[in-house]
Amino acid sequence: MKPSHAALRIFTVIGLALFFCVMNLPDLVRTMGYPNGDIGFRTDGTIATIVTPDLPASRAGIRAGDRLDLSRLTSPQRSAVIGGYLPSPGDTAQIGFWHGRNYHRATLVAVPEATASAFIIIREVVFFIPMLIGVFLVLLRPSPITWGFFLFSLTAGGSPPNSVSTSRFSSDWNTDAALSLGFITFGIILPKIGLVLFAFSLARRAFTPWIWAALGVTFLLGVIEVAPQLAHPELAGNGSWPALAAFCEIAAAALALAGLVYAYMHVALRLRQRLHWIAAGFILWIIVDAIDALLWPAYESYAFHTVIDASQIIFPLTVTYAIFRERVIDINFVVSRTLAYGLLTTAIVGIFALLDLFLSRTMEARFSLPVDIVVALVLGFFFHALRGRIDAGVDRVVFRKRHVAEMRLARAAKAIVHVDDAASIPDYLTQLPAEVLDLTGAALYMRRGSRFVLEQNCGWKHAPAETLSSSDPLVAFISAELAPVRVGDVPMQAEHPDRHDAPVLAIPLVFRRELAGFVLYGAHDDGADLDGDDERALVPLVNNAAVTYDHLEAQALREEIARLRSLEPAMS
Repeated sequence: MKPSHAALRIFTVIGLALFFCVMNLPDLVRTMGYPNGDIGFRTDGTIATIVTPDLPASRAGIRAGDRLDLSRLTSPQRSAVIGGYLPSPGDTAQIGFWHGRNYHRATLVAVPEATASAFIIIREVVFFIPMLIGVFLVLLRPSPITWGFFLFSLTAGGSPPNSVSTSRFSSDWNTDAALSLGFITFGIILPKIGLVLFAFSLARRAFTPWIWAALGVTFLLGVIEVAPQLAHPELAGNGSWPALAAFCEIAAAALALAGLVYAYMHVALRLRQRLHWIAAGFILWIIVDAIDALLWPAYESYAFHTVIDASQIIFPLTVTYAIFRERVIDINFVVSRTLAYGLLTTAIVGIFALLDLFLSRTMEARFSLPVDIVVALVLGFFFHALRGRIDAGVDRVVFRKRHVAEMRLARAAKAIVHVDDAASIPDYLTQLPAEVLDLTGAALYMRRGSRFVLEQNCGWKHAPAETLSSSDPLVAFISAELAPVRVGDVPMQAEHPDRHDAPVLAIPLVFRRELAGFVLYGAHDDGADLDGDDERALVPLVNNAAVTYDHLEAQALREEIARLRSLEPAMS
Protein backbone atom coordinates (compact mmCIF):
# COMPACT_ATOMS: atom_id res chain seq x y z
CA MET A 1 0.00 0.00 0.00
CA LYS A 2 1.24 3.46 -0.86
CA PRO A 3 2.32 5.63 2.11
CA SER A 4 -0.34 8.21 1.25
CA HIS A 5 -3.05 5.54 1.39
CA ALA A 6 -1.77 4.25 4.73
CA ALA A 7 -1.69 7.79 6.14
CA LEU A 8 -5.26 8.41 4.91
CA ARG A 9 -6.41 5.15 6.50
CA ILE A 10 -4.83 6.03 9.84
CA PHE A 11 -6.25 9.56 9.72
CA THR A 12 -9.76 8.29 8.91
CA VAL A 13 -9.78 5.58 11.58
CA ILE A 14 -8.34 7.74 14.35
CA GLY A 15 -10.55 10.70 13.35
CA LEU A 16 -13.78 8.67 13.50
CA ALA A 17 -12.76 6.99 16.76
CA LEU A 18 -11.91 10.30 18.43
CA PHE A 19 -15.14 11.89 17.22
CA PHE A 20 -17.26 9.12 18.73
CA CYS A 21 -15.20 9.23 21.95
CA VAL A 22 -15.73 12.99 22.23
CA MET A 23 -19.47 12.52 21.77
CA ASN A 24 -19.81 9.51 24.11
CA LEU A 25 -17.26 9.61 26.91
CA PRO A 26 -18.27 13.00 28.43
CA ASP A 27 -21.30 11.14 29.78
CA LEU A 28 -18.96 9.88 32.52
CA VAL A 29 -19.13 13.32 34.21
CA ARG A 30 -22.56 12.24 35.46
CA THR A 31 -20.74 9.81 37.77
CA MET A 32 -18.56 12.61 39.18
CA GLY A 33 -21.22 14.79 40.81
CA TYR A 34 -22.70 16.41 37.69
CA PRO A 35 -26.02 14.58 37.12
CA ASN A 36 -28.64 15.47 34.56
CA GLY A 37 -31.78 17.27 35.66
CA ASP A 38 -34.90 15.07 35.61
CA ILE A 39 -38.31 16.72 35.05
CA GLY A 40 -40.19 13.46 35.31
CA PHE A 41 -41.77 12.80 31.92
CA ARG A 42 -40.98 11.57 28.41
CA THR A 43 -42.42 12.98 25.22
CA ASP A 44 -42.23 12.47 21.47
CA GLY A 45 -42.54 16.23 21.04
CA THR A 46 -46.34 16.25 20.92
CA ILE A 47 -47.76 14.31 23.86
CA ALA A 48 -46.47 13.10 27.21
CA THR A 49 -45.84 9.39 26.71
CA ILE A 50 -44.68 8.50 30.25
CA VAL A 51 -45.01 10.48 33.50
CA THR A 52 -43.04 9.34 36.55
CA PRO A 53 -44.89 9.71 39.89
CA ASP A 54 -43.61 12.17 42.54
CA LEU A 55 -41.44 14.13 40.13
CA PRO A 56 -41.91 17.73 38.86
CA ALA A 57 -44.15 16.88 35.87
CA SER A 58 -46.46 14.70 37.97
CA ARG A 59 -46.68 17.31 40.75
CA ALA A 60 -47.56 19.97 38.13
CA GLY A 61 -50.56 17.89 36.99
CA ILE A 62 -49.19 16.47 33.73
CA ARG A 63 -50.50 12.99 32.96
CA ALA A 64 -49.60 10.42 30.32
CA GLY A 65 -51.48 11.25 27.11
CA ASP A 66 -51.67 15.00 27.72
CA ARG A 67 -50.93 17.13 24.66
CA LEU A 68 -47.96 19.44 25.15
CA ASP A 69 -47.17 22.98 24.05
CA LEU A 70 -43.39 23.49 23.80
CA SER A 71 -43.58 26.64 21.67
CA ARG A 72 -42.17 28.96 24.36
CA LEU A 73 -39.03 26.92 24.80
CA THR A 74 -35.80 27.82 23.04
CA SER A 75 -34.35 25.27 20.62
CA PRO A 76 -31.80 23.96 23.17
CA GLN A 77 -34.53 23.67 25.84
CA ARG A 78 -36.90 21.93 23.42
CA SER A 79 -34.21 19.44 22.45
CA ALA A 80 -33.42 18.72 26.12
CA VAL A 81 -37.10 18.29 27.07
CA ILE A 82 -37.73 15.91 24.18
CA GLY A 83 -34.63 13.99 25.28
CA GLY A 84 -36.18 13.69 28.74
CA TYR A 85 -33.54 15.47 30.80
CA LEU A 86 -32.38 19.05 31.32
CA PRO A 87 -28.62 19.70 31.41
CA SER A 88 -28.42 19.97 35.20
CA PRO A 89 -30.60 19.99 38.36
CA GLY A 90 -32.23 23.35 39.04
CA ASP A 91 -32.74 24.19 35.35
CA THR A 92 -36.31 25.24 34.52
CA ALA A 93 -38.63 24.70 31.57
CA GLN A 94 -42.00 26.47 31.02
CA ILE A 95 -44.41 24.02 29.43
CA GLY A 96 -48.02 24.33 28.37
CA PHE A 97 -50.28 21.26 28.28
CA TRP A 98 -53.89 20.30 27.61
CA HIS A 99 -55.42 18.06 30.24
CA GLY A 100 -58.69 17.07 28.65
CA ARG A 101 -60.07 20.35 27.21
CA ASN A 102 -58.34 22.54 29.76
CA TYR A 103 -55.10 24.31 28.99
CA HIS A 104 -52.51 24.74 31.75
CA ARG A 105 -49.06 26.19 32.10
CA ALA A 106 -46.33 24.91 34.43
CA THR A 107 -42.77 25.81 35.28
CA LEU A 108 -40.86 22.60 35.90
CA VAL A 109 -37.70 22.71 38.03
CA ALA A 110 -35.40 19.75 37.32
CA VAL A 111 -34.30 17.50 40.17
CA PRO A 112 -31.19 15.27 40.20
CA GLU A 113 -31.66 12.15 38.09
CA ALA A 114 -31.89 8.81 39.84
CA THR A 115 -29.66 6.91 37.42
CA ALA A 116 -27.02 4.70 39.08
CA SER A 117 -23.41 5.54 38.23
CA ALA A 118 -22.64 1.86 37.61
CA PHE A 119 -25.07 1.80 34.67
CA ILE A 120 -23.35 4.78 33.05
CA ILE A 121 -19.90 3.22 33.49
CA ILE A 122 -21.08 -0.11 32.05
CA ARG A 123 -22.53 1.63 29.02
CA GLU A 124 -19.30 3.53 28.35
CA VAL A 125 -17.24 0.36 28.70
CA VAL A 126 -19.60 -1.42 26.32
CA PHE A 127 -19.09 1.43 23.85
CA PHE A 128 -15.33 1.71 24.23
CA ILE A 129 -14.16 -1.92 24.12
CA PRO A 130 -15.66 -2.85 20.69
CA MET A 131 -14.42 0.42 19.21
CA LEU A 132 -10.92 -0.20 20.55
CA ILE A 133 -10.94 -3.70 19.05
CA GLY A 134 -12.15 -2.31 15.73
CA VAL A 135 -9.40 0.34 15.63
CA PHE A 136 -6.76 -2.26 16.52
CA LEU A 137 -7.86 -4.67 13.77
CA VAL A 138 -8.25 -2.19 10.93
CA LEU A 139 -4.89 -0.54 11.62
CA LEU A 140 -3.02 -3.83 11.88
CA ARG A 141 -4.83 -5.60 9.08
CA PRO A 142 -6.79 -3.35 6.67
CA SER A 143 -9.27 -5.48 4.70
CA PRO A 144 -13.02 -5.40 3.94
CA ILE A 145 -13.61 -7.64 6.97
CA THR A 146 -11.78 -5.40 9.44
CA TRP A 147 -13.13 -2.18 7.88
CA GLY A 148 -16.66 -3.54 8.21
CA PHE A 149 -16.11 -4.53 11.82
CA PHE A 150 -14.56 -1.15 12.64
CA LEU A 151 -17.50 0.81 11.19
CA PHE A 152 -19.94 -1.44 13.03
CA SER A 153 -17.98 -1.13 16.29
CA LEU A 154 -18.55 2.63 16.43
CA THR A 155 -22.01 1.97 17.92
CA ALA A 156 -21.79 -1.77 18.63
CA GLY A 157 -22.93 -1.22 22.21
CA GLY A 158 -26.18 0.51 21.27
CA SER A 159 -27.15 4.02 22.34
CA PRO A 160 -28.23 5.34 25.73
CA PRO A 161 -31.73 6.64 26.53
CA ASN A 162 -30.07 9.81 27.83
CA SER A 163 -26.54 11.12 27.99
CA VAL A 164 -24.48 14.23 28.37
CA SER A 165 -24.12 15.92 25.01
CA THR A 166 -21.87 18.74 23.89
CA SER A 167 -24.49 21.18 25.21
CA ARG A 168 -22.98 20.63 28.69
CA PHE A 169 -19.71 22.11 27.41
CA SER A 170 -20.89 24.45 24.65
CA SER A 171 -23.30 27.38 24.90
CA ASP A 172 -23.60 27.69 21.12
CA TRP A 173 -26.78 25.91 20.03
CA ASN A 174 -25.79 25.83 16.36
CA THR A 175 -22.46 24.15 17.15
CA ASP A 176 -24.15 21.70 19.46
CA ALA A 177 -26.83 20.89 16.88
CA ALA A 178 -24.26 20.44 14.09
CA LEU A 179 -22.16 18.06 16.22
CA SER A 180 -25.24 16.13 17.31
CA LEU A 181 -26.51 15.82 13.75
CA GLY A 182 -23.10 14.65 12.56
CA PHE A 183 -22.91 12.16 15.40
CA ILE A 184 -26.39 10.80 14.71
CA THR A 185 -25.78 10.61 10.95
CA PHE A 186 -22.50 8.73 11.34
CA GLY A 187 -23.93 6.62 14.16
CA ILE A 188 -26.88 5.46 12.10
CA ILE A 189 -25.42 5.05 8.59
CA LEU A 190 -21.83 3.85 9.10
CA PRO A 191 -22.52 0.93 11.51
CA LYS A 192 -25.25 -0.44 9.23
CA ILE A 193 -22.92 -0.41 6.23
CA GLY A 194 -20.13 -1.85 8.37
CA LEU A 195 -22.20 -4.81 9.58
CA VAL A 196 -23.36 -5.73 6.06
CA LEU A 197 -19.83 -5.27 4.67
CA PHE A 198 -18.41 -7.46 7.44
CA ALA A 199 -20.95 -10.23 6.80
CA PHE A 200 -20.43 -10.45 3.04
CA SER A 201 -16.63 -10.13 3.33
CA LEU A 202 -16.46 -13.32 5.41
CA ALA A 203 -16.97 -15.26 2.16
CA ARG A 204 -13.56 -13.97 0.95
CA ARG A 205 -14.83 -13.58 -2.60
CA ALA A 206 -14.87 -10.70 -5.03
CA PHE A 207 -18.00 -8.58 -4.58
CA THR A 208 -20.68 -9.23 -7.17
CA PRO A 209 -23.05 -6.48 -8.41
CA TRP A 210 -25.84 -7.66 -6.15
CA ILE A 211 -23.56 -7.43 -3.08
CA TRP A 212 -22.76 -3.83 -4.03
CA ALA A 213 -26.52 -3.33 -4.43
CA ALA A 214 -27.06 -4.70 -0.89
CA LEU A 215 -24.53 -2.19 0.45
CA GLY A 216 -26.28 0.58 -1.49
CA VAL A 217 -29.66 -0.40 -0.03
CA THR A 218 -28.12 -0.42 3.45
CA PHE A 219 -26.84 3.12 2.92
CA LEU A 220 -30.29 4.17 1.72
CA LEU A 221 -31.93 2.66 4.81
CA GLY A 222 -29.58 4.69 7.01
CA VAL A 223 -30.40 7.89 5.11
CA ILE A 224 -34.14 7.22 5.45
CA GLU A 225 -33.81 6.62 9.19
CA VAL A 226 -31.79 9.76 9.83
CA ALA A 227 -33.78 12.07 7.50
CA PRO A 228 -36.48 13.08 10.06
CA GLN A 229 -33.81 14.11 12.56
CA LEU A 230 -31.97 16.14 9.94
CA ALA A 231 -35.26 17.89 9.12
CA HIS A 232 -35.91 18.68 12.82
CA PRO A 233 -32.62 19.39 14.63
CA GLU A 234 -34.30 19.44 18.05
CA LEU A 235 -34.95 15.73 17.58
CA ALA A 236 -31.25 14.98 17.05
CA GLY A 237 -30.35 12.19 19.41
CA ASN A 238 -33.96 11.71 20.48
CA GLY A 239 -35.29 10.10 17.33
CA SER A 240 -38.57 10.39 15.51
CA TRP A 241 -40.91 8.13 13.58
CA PRO A 242 -40.09 5.07 15.75
CA ALA A 243 -41.87 2.67 13.39
CA LEU A 244 -39.69 3.89 10.50
CA ALA A 245 -36.53 3.61 12.62
CA ALA A 246 -37.46 0.05 13.68
CA PHE A 247 -38.13 -0.94 10.05
CA CYS A 248 -34.76 0.41 8.89
CA GLU A 249 -32.89 -1.31 11.73
CA ILE A 250 -34.56 -4.68 11.10
CA ALA A 251 -34.16 -4.43 7.31
CA ALA A 252 -30.43 -3.67 7.65
CA ALA A 253 -30.06 -6.57 10.11
CA ALA A 254 -31.81 -8.86 7.61
CA LEU A 255 -29.34 -7.84 4.89
CA ALA A 256 -26.46 -8.55 7.24
CA LEU A 257 -27.94 -11.97 8.04
CA ALA A 258 -28.19 -12.66 4.30
CA GLY A 259 -24.50 -11.79 4.05
CA LEU A 260 -23.68 -14.32 6.78
CA VAL A 261 -25.65 -17.03 4.96
CA TYR A 262 -23.82 -16.10 1.73
CA ALA A 263 -20.48 -16.46 3.52
CA TYR A 264 -21.42 -19.91 4.83
CA MET A 265 -22.43 -21.01 1.33
CA HIS A 266 -19.23 -19.86 -0.36
CA VAL A 267 -16.43 -20.05 2.19
CA ALA A 268 -14.08 -23.04 2.02
CA LEU A 269 -15.12 -26.00 4.16
CA ARG A 270 -11.96 -25.77 6.26
CA LEU A 271 -12.91 -22.20 7.21
CA ARG A 272 -16.61 -22.80 7.83
CA GLN A 273 -15.98 -24.27 11.26
CA ARG A 274 -14.14 -21.11 12.24
CA LEU A 275 -17.25 -19.00 11.64
CA HIS A 276 -19.41 -20.74 14.24
CA TRP A 277 -18.50 -18.37 17.05
CA ILE A 278 -19.01 -15.35 14.83
CA ALA A 279 -22.36 -16.68 13.62
CA ALA A 280 -23.60 -17.31 17.17
CA GLY A 281 -22.67 -13.83 18.38
CA PHE A 282 -23.92 -12.28 15.13
CA ILE A 283 -27.38 -13.81 15.41
CA LEU A 284 -27.63 -12.88 19.11
CA TRP A 285 -26.73 -9.27 18.29
CA ILE A 286 -29.38 -9.10 15.55
CA ILE A 287 -32.03 -10.46 17.92
CA VAL A 288 -31.12 -7.97 20.67
CA ASP A 289 -30.95 -5.09 18.19
CA ALA A 290 -34.39 -5.98 16.78
CA ILE A 291 -35.87 -6.14 20.32
CA ASP A 292 -34.30 -2.78 21.16
CA ALA A 293 -35.68 -1.22 17.96
CA LEU A 294 -39.19 -2.56 18.60
CA LEU A 295 -39.22 -1.43 22.26
CA TRP A 296 -38.13 2.14 21.48
CA PRO A 297 -39.43 4.69 22.45
CA ALA A 298 -40.89 2.95 25.49
CA TYR A 299 -38.28 4.80 27.61
CA GLU A 300 -37.54 1.68 29.55
CA SER A 301 -35.60 1.98 32.79
CA TYR A 302 -31.90 2.75 32.56
CA ALA A 303 -31.16 -0.61 34.20
CA PHE A 304 -33.06 -2.49 31.49
CA HIS A 305 -31.45 -0.44 28.75
CA THR A 306 -28.02 -1.15 30.26
CA VAL A 307 -28.76 -4.88 30.10
CA ILE A 308 -29.67 -4.49 26.41
CA ASP A 309 -26.42 -2.59 25.72
CA ALA A 310 -24.27 -4.99 27.74
CA SER A 311 -25.66 -8.01 25.86
CA GLN A 312 -24.71 -6.37 22.56
CA ILE A 313 -21.02 -6.56 23.44
CA ILE A 314 -21.17 -10.36 23.09
CA PHE A 315 -20.87 -10.18 19.31
CA PRO A 316 -17.69 -8.04 19.25
CA LEU A 317 -16.17 -10.34 21.84
CA THR A 318 -17.01 -13.46 19.80
CA VAL A 319 -15.38 -11.85 16.77
CA THR A 320 -12.26 -11.16 18.83
CA TYR A 321 -12.25 -14.74 20.12
CA ALA A 322 -12.61 -16.10 16.59
CA ILE A 323 -9.75 -13.95 15.36
CA PHE A 324 -7.28 -14.92 18.07
CA ARG A 325 -8.46 -18.48 18.81
CA GLU A 326 -9.89 -19.73 15.53
CA ARG A 327 -7.61 -17.54 13.37
CA VAL A 328 -10.36 -16.17 11.15
CA ILE A 329 -7.92 -13.29 10.69
CA ASP A 330 -4.41 -14.30 11.75
CA ILE A 331 -2.77 -11.40 13.57
CA ASN A 332 0.48 -13.41 13.79
CA PHE A 333 0.98 -12.75 10.09
CA VAL A 334 0.35 -9.04 10.54
CA VAL A 335 2.40 -8.02 13.56
CA SER A 336 5.86 -7.70 12.06
CA ARG A 337 9.17 -8.55 13.63
CA THR A 338 9.98 -4.86 13.36
CA LEU A 339 7.38 -4.15 16.05
CA ALA A 340 8.70 -6.85 18.35
CA TYR A 341 12.31 -5.77 17.99
CA GLY A 342 11.26 -2.15 18.31
CA LEU A 343 9.76 -2.94 21.71
CA LEU A 344 12.95 -4.76 22.74
CA THR A 345 15.05 -1.79 21.63
CA THR A 346 12.80 0.52 23.63
CA ALA A 347 13.30 -1.70 26.68
CA ILE A 348 17.08 -1.58 26.26
CA VAL A 349 17.06 2.21 25.89
CA GLY A 350 14.81 2.43 28.94
CA ILE A 351 17.23 0.35 31.00
CA PHE A 352 20.12 2.56 29.94
CA ALA A 353 18.13 5.73 30.73
CA LEU A 354 17.29 4.47 34.23
CA LEU A 355 20.92 3.56 34.89
CA ASP A 356 22.05 6.94 33.62
CA LEU A 357 19.53 8.69 35.87
CA PHE A 358 20.66 6.65 38.88
CA LEU A 359 24.35 7.22 38.22
CA SER A 360 23.96 10.94 37.54
CA ARG A 361 22.26 11.38 40.91
CA THR A 362 24.63 9.20 42.93
CA MET A 363 27.99 10.12 41.39
CA GLU A 364 29.83 13.33 40.79
CA ALA A 365 29.66 14.85 37.32
CA ARG A 366 33.30 14.01 36.51
CA PHE A 367 32.67 10.30 37.09
CA SER A 368 29.23 10.18 35.52
CA LEU A 369 30.27 10.40 31.84
CA PRO A 370 32.97 7.67 31.95
CA VAL A 371 30.61 5.35 33.81
CA ASP A 372 27.86 6.04 31.22
CA ILE A 373 30.26 5.05 28.44
CA VAL A 374 31.27 1.86 30.23
CA VAL A 375 27.61 0.95 30.93
CA ALA A 376 26.67 1.59 27.29
CA LEU A 377 29.51 -0.67 26.07
CA VAL A 378 28.63 -3.41 28.56
CA LEU A 379 24.95 -3.32 27.54
CA GLY A 380 25.92 -3.32 23.87
CA PHE A 381 28.22 -6.36 24.15
CA PHE A 382 25.76 -8.12 26.46
CA PHE A 383 22.79 -7.80 24.08
CA HIS A 384 24.99 -8.56 21.05
CA ALA A 385 26.00 -11.84 22.68
CA LEU A 386 22.36 -12.60 23.43
CA ARG A 387 21.11 -11.62 19.96
CA GLY A 388 20.74 -15.22 18.79
CA ARG A 389 18.85 -16.22 21.92
CA ILE A 390 16.66 -13.12 21.70
CA ASP A 391 15.85 -13.90 18.06
CA ALA A 392 14.91 -17.47 18.94
CA GLY A 393 12.91 -16.35 21.97
CA VAL A 394 10.94 -13.77 19.98
CA ASP A 395 10.19 -16.35 17.29
CA ARG A 396 9.05 -18.97 19.82
CA VAL A 397 6.93 -16.67 21.96
CA VAL A 398 5.62 -13.80 19.83
CA PHE A 399 5.59 -15.60 16.45
CA ARG A 400 5.13 -19.16 17.65
CA LYS A 401 2.83 -20.29 14.85
CA ARG A 402 5.14 -18.95 12.18
CA HIS A 403 8.21 -20.31 13.97
CA VAL A 404 6.71 -23.83 14.02
CA ALA A 405 5.81 -23.54 10.33
CA GLU A 406 9.32 -22.39 9.40
CA MET A 407 10.88 -25.23 11.37
CA ARG A 408 8.68 -27.81 9.62
CA LEU A 409 9.57 -26.39 6.21
CA ALA A 410 13.27 -26.33 7.12
CA ARG A 411 13.13 -30.01 8.12
CA ALA A 412 11.26 -30.83 4.91
CA ALA A 413 13.93 -29.01 2.88
CA LYS A 414 16.58 -31.24 4.48
CA ALA A 415 14.52 -34.40 4.03
CA ILE A 416 13.69 -33.88 0.38
CA VAL A 417 17.30 -34.33 -0.74
CA HIS A 418 17.12 -37.93 0.51
CA VAL A 419 14.04 -38.80 -1.58
CA ASP A 420 14.79 -41.46 -4.22
CA ASP A 421 11.41 -41.41 -5.98
CA ALA A 422 10.55 -38.37 -8.11
CA ALA A 423 6.83 -39.15 -7.81
CA SER A 424 6.83 -38.17 -4.13
CA ILE A 425 8.45 -34.75 -4.61
CA PRO A 426 5.22 -32.94 -5.69
CA ASP A 427 3.70 -33.68 -2.27
CA TYR A 428 6.62 -31.90 -0.59
CA LEU A 429 6.13 -28.86 -2.84
CA THR A 430 2.33 -28.55 -2.71
CA GLN A 431 0.53 -30.42 0.07
CA LEU A 432 3.13 -29.81 2.78
CA PRO A 433 3.41 -25.98 2.37
CA ALA A 434 -0.37 -25.64 1.99
CA GLU A 435 -0.88 -27.54 5.25
CA VAL A 436 1.95 -25.94 7.23
CA LEU A 437 1.29 -22.32 6.21
CA ASP A 438 -2.52 -22.62 5.85
CA LEU A 439 -2.44 -21.62 2.19
CA THR A 440 -5.42 -21.43 -0.14
CA GLY A 441 -3.60 -23.67 -2.60
CA ALA A 442 -0.39 -24.72 -4.34
CA ALA A 443 0.40 -26.07 -7.82
CA LEU A 444 3.51 -27.59 -9.45
CA TYR A 445 4.31 -27.15 -13.14
CA MET A 446 7.12 -29.05 -14.91
CA ARG A 447 8.59 -28.53 -18.37
CA ARG A 448 7.48 -31.00 -21.02
CA GLY A 449 9.05 -30.00 -24.32
CA SER A 450 8.08 -26.41 -25.09
CA ARG A 451 5.24 -26.29 -22.57
CA PHE A 452 4.81 -26.46 -18.81
CA VAL A 453 2.35 -29.11 -17.61
CA LEU A 454 0.45 -29.12 -14.30
CA GLU A 455 1.91 -32.00 -12.30
CA GLN A 456 -0.07 -31.56 -9.08
CA ASN A 457 -2.67 -29.15 -7.71
CA CYS A 458 -3.64 -28.83 -4.05
CA GLY A 459 -6.37 -26.82 -2.36
CA TRP A 460 -7.65 -24.32 -4.91
CA LYS A 461 -11.36 -24.31 -5.74
CA HIS A 462 -10.57 -22.95 -9.21
CA ALA A 463 -8.05 -25.38 -10.68
CA PRO A 464 -5.19 -23.67 -12.56
CA ALA A 465 -4.60 -24.23 -16.27
CA GLU A 466 -3.45 -27.73 -17.26
CA THR A 467 -0.68 -26.38 -19.47
CA LEU A 468 1.15 -23.07 -19.92
CA SER A 469 3.19 -22.17 -22.97
CA SER A 470 6.70 -20.75 -22.77
CA SER A 471 5.32 -17.46 -24.12
CA ASP A 472 2.82 -17.06 -21.26
CA PRO A 473 3.64 -13.78 -19.44
CA LEU A 474 4.05 -15.51 -16.10
CA VAL A 475 6.37 -18.18 -17.52
CA ALA A 476 8.35 -15.54 -19.40
CA PHE A 477 8.88 -13.47 -16.26
CA ILE A 478 9.93 -16.52 -14.23
CA SER A 479 12.34 -17.58 -17.00
CA ALA A 480 13.85 -14.10 -17.07
CA GLU A 481 14.24 -13.77 -13.31
CA LEU A 482 14.99 -17.38 -12.29
CA ALA A 483 13.94 -16.13 -8.85
CA PRO A 484 10.65 -15.81 -6.94
CA VAL A 485 8.10 -13.68 -8.81
CA ARG A 486 5.02 -11.96 -7.37
CA VAL A 487 2.17 -13.03 -9.64
CA GLY A 488 0.39 -9.72 -9.17
CA ASP A 489 3.39 -7.87 -10.61
CA VAL A 490 3.22 -9.72 -13.93
CA PRO A 491 1.33 -7.69 -16.59
CA MET A 492 -0.92 -8.90 -19.42
CA GLN A 493 -2.64 -11.59 -17.35
CA ALA A 494 -6.34 -12.45 -17.41
CA GLU A 495 -8.17 -11.46 -14.23
CA HIS A 496 -8.71 -14.37 -11.87
CA PRO A 497 -12.40 -15.16 -11.11
CA ASP A 498 -11.73 -15.17 -7.35
CA ARG A 499 -8.88 -13.02 -6.05
CA HIS A 500 -8.96 -14.87 -2.69
CA ASP A 501 -8.35 -18.17 -4.51
CA ALA A 502 -5.58 -16.98 -6.83
CA PRO A 503 -1.81 -17.67 -6.75
CA VAL A 504 0.30 -14.84 -5.38
CA LEU A 505 3.86 -16.20 -5.55
CA ALA A 506 5.79 -18.27 -8.12
CA ILE A 507 9.09 -19.97 -7.17
CA PRO A 508 11.17 -21.56 -9.97
CA LEU A 509 12.85 -24.95 -10.07
CA VAL A 510 16.17 -24.35 -11.81
CA PHE A 511 18.32 -27.14 -13.31
CA ARG A 512 21.75 -26.04 -14.49
CA ARG A 513 20.59 -22.42 -14.97
CA GLU A 514 17.51 -23.41 -16.95
CA LEU A 515 13.87 -23.25 -15.87
CA ALA A 516 12.67 -26.82 -15.40
CA GLY A 517 9.46 -25.96 -13.60
CA PHE A 518 7.90 -23.71 -10.98
CA VAL A 519 5.53 -23.82 -8.02
CA LEU A 520 2.59 -21.45 -7.55
CA TYR A 521 1.48 -20.62 -3.99
CA GLY A 522 -1.71 -18.90 -2.83
CA ALA A 523 -2.18 -16.54 0.11
CA HIS A 524 -2.99 -17.66 3.65
CA ASP A 525 -6.47 -19.00 4.35
CA ASP A 526 -7.15 -15.98 6.56
CA GLY A 527 -6.54 -13.64 3.60
CA ALA A 528 -3.04 -12.50 4.60
CA ASP A 529 -0.59 -12.21 1.72
CA LEU A 530 2.68 -14.16 1.63
CA ASP A 531 5.41 -11.92 3.01
CA GLY A 532 9.19 -12.02 2.92
CA ASP A 533 9.45 -14.51 5.80
CA ASP A 534 7.11 -16.94 4.03
CA GLU A 535 9.13 -16.61 0.83
CA ARG A 536 12.42 -17.23 2.65
CA ALA A 537 10.94 -20.36 4.24
CA LEU A 538 9.69 -21.74 0.90
CA VAL A 539 12.70 -21.01 -1.32
CA PRO A 540 15.09 -23.58 0.31
CA LEU A 541 12.43 -26.27 -0.02
CA VAL A 542 11.92 -25.57 -3.73
CA ASN A 543 15.65 -25.22 -4.39
CA ASN A 544 16.41 -28.54 -2.69
CA ALA A 545 13.59 -30.14 -4.66
CA ALA A 546 15.23 -28.89 -7.86
CA VAL A 547 18.54 -30.40 -6.73
CA THR A 548 16.79 -33.70 -6.00
CA TYR A 549 15.02 -33.71 -9.37
CA ASP A 550 18.35 -33.04 -11.09
CA HIS A 551 20.10 -35.73 -9.08
CA LEU A 552 17.42 -38.35 -9.83
CA GLU A 553 17.47 -37.43 -13.51
CA ALA A 554 21.27 -37.72 -13.59
CA GLN A 555 21.08 -41.02 -11.70
CA ALA A 556 18.56 -42.34 -14.21
CA LEU A 557 20.86 -41.30 -17.10
CA ARG A 558 23.84 -43.02 -15.45
CA GLU A 559 21.81 -46.19 -15.01
CA GLU A 560 20.67 -46.00 -18.63
CA ILE A 561 24.25 -45.52 -19.83
CA ALA A 562 25.41 -48.45 -17.68
CA ARG A 563 22.62 -50.61 -19.11
CA LEU A 564 23.53 -49.68 -22.67
CA ARG A 565 27.20 -50.38 -22.02
CA SER A 566 26.29 -53.79 -20.66
CA LEU A 567 24.67 -54.56 -24.02
CA GLU A 568 27.80 -53.67 -26.06
CA PRO A 569 29.47 -57.16 -25.83
CA ALA A 570 26.29 -58.87 -26.96
CA MET A 571 25.84 -56.46 -29.88
CA SER A 572 29.47 -56.87 -30.98
